[in-house]
Amino acid sequence: MNFILYYVLIILIIAVSLIISNIKSNIKLKSTLTSSFGKVPEQKKCEFESIGSYHRYKKKHLGNSETIDSITWDDLDMNLVFKRINTSLTSVGEEYMYDTLHQVQNNEDILLKRERLITFLDNNPDDRLKLQMDLAKSGKHNYNGIASFIFEPSTKSLKYSMLYNILTIIPIICIITAFFNMQVGILCLILSGILNGFVYYGTKAKIESELSAIRYFSSILQCLNKICKLKSFETAPFFDELKKSFNIFKPLRTKLSNILQNDFSDMAVFAEYIKIIFLVDIRNYNKAIGMISKYSDNFHTLYKCMGEIDMAICILSFRKSLPFYCLPVFHNENSVYFENLYHPLLSSPVSNSGTINNDSIITGSNASGKSTFIKALAVNGILAQTIYTCAASNFKLRHSLIITSMAVRDNISEGDSYFIKEIKSLKRIFDTVQSTPCTCFVDEILKGTNTIERIAASSSVLKYLHSKDCLCITASHDIELTNILKAEYDNYHFCEQISDDGIQFDYKLKQGPSQTRNAIKLLYYMNFDSQIVEDAETMVDNFIKSNEW
Repeated sequence: MNFILYYVLIILIIAVSLIISNIKSNIKLKSTLTSSFGKVPEQKKCEFESIGSYHRYKKKHLGNSETIDSITWDDLDMNLVFKRINTSLTSVGEEYMYDTLHQVQNNEDILLKRERLITFLDNNPDDRLKLQMDLAKSGKHNYNGIASFIFEPSTKSLKYSMLYNILTIIPIICIITAFFNMQVGILCLILSGILNGFVYYGTKAKIESELSAIRYFSSILQCLNKICKLKSFETAPFFDELKKSFNIFKPLRTKLSNILQNDFSDMAVFAEYIKIIFLVDIRNYNKAIGMISKYSDNFHTLYKCMGEIDMAICILSFRKSLPFYCLPVFHNENSVYFENLYHPLLSSPVSNSGTINNDSIITGSNASGKSTFIKALAVNGILAQTIYTCAASNFKLRHSLIITSMAVRDNISEGDSYFIKEIKSLKRIFDTVQSTPCTCFVDEILKGTNTIERIAASSSVLKYLHSKDCLCITASHDIELTNILKAEYDNYHFCEQISDDGIQFDYKLKQGPSQTRNAIKLLYYMNFDSQIVEDAETMVDNFIKSNEW
């Protein structure tokens, strides 16, 4: 009797310890989520190869012309923008947001539905925290493989599924036989177990790469089971679609929780033998793949709705971490209006206000803010049409594809020179504007060639873009372009104040072309040899006097 009481006491102590540990873990998680919400996220390393998997599969299988291409993405440092926004709690949310930031929306209804969910979460902070807790427990798993299950489920199924069912029946027949002939029944059961063991481990090796997806799918189902029970979310956008799709896959929730796991506890080892003999996990795997294939649209809906929820929390936190923000306003005019616009990556940004209602050339001295300004415009154009958020106090624009040619680099492996890369970058813009309304941003057009040909080619390129259905905004040092294209392009500039104490930049956009240069002054302030500075200034004076400038 004392022996039994001893074991009961041990079980109670273990149970209480687990409960206390779980409570402490929840308290810590809640504290972390609360304190980090609305703050600038820590810049952790991101596995973009993994994060981009859903986007790549979607582009391969569905395609879309309204996608931010890789050149524009890199030009605008959108990986850094993504990291600035990303506080997602699940891999699904992370992958979905990465794709969303690539996909400009000309359907405002999608953006408004997304906004309704964000508003709902903002108005219900306690419910939002419950949601965050559930999502966080699902967690992140890099290279989880879920995207491949969405778009290529049929390639994941095991062949000869009927064979596994037959092999499962044999041990049952052996057990029944044992009631009539013990020796024959047990011998057949042992042989059947050995055969099924070979099949089990052989099949497990074949599908090893798919197991991470199945296990993560299981954790997603556990998470969604809790979320679908939250009564307060029944009126929230995406909730009804989520619940309908979840109910289809709900039967898999318990069957996949420990599929093909390596657990060596006494009870787990006994359970493992049972699973091997009856091929339980193999059949559950095939059943899961079968359901995903049969209800592929619902599986994709499940993924998208969970992604929307996690992303909405990210967007809300991002907004609260900004100095200020606004919701974009879309109009049909080929123009952009902005008040107090700034770049979201800058910790102490200088904002700008104005209207660009025509193709425009922005000139100015080195380091005066030209490139940062056009990047701020481009990035906010993407954020407006993807997450319905702008780093400005007012932002109005037309639905259009954002496309850039900025940070061009040599490509030694392809044998392309800088100038060839520039031409290729511009050519893709030409191809795109033929069929798609665009807002184009070009920084230092054709700077990879000599001055005379650069001016001639640049003016021709910009005149051509002016004739298309796009808004072209280019930053350039070539002041000559402002005169050549004065009939087609408006002019803006950035400038600086030069004094004996140094050069001061205000980073404010101004009307008209630039009238100043500061390259030689910068040589002086960077302590170059005085003779170099004097010779350069003399050469400039001579050029101006001879009208060769």
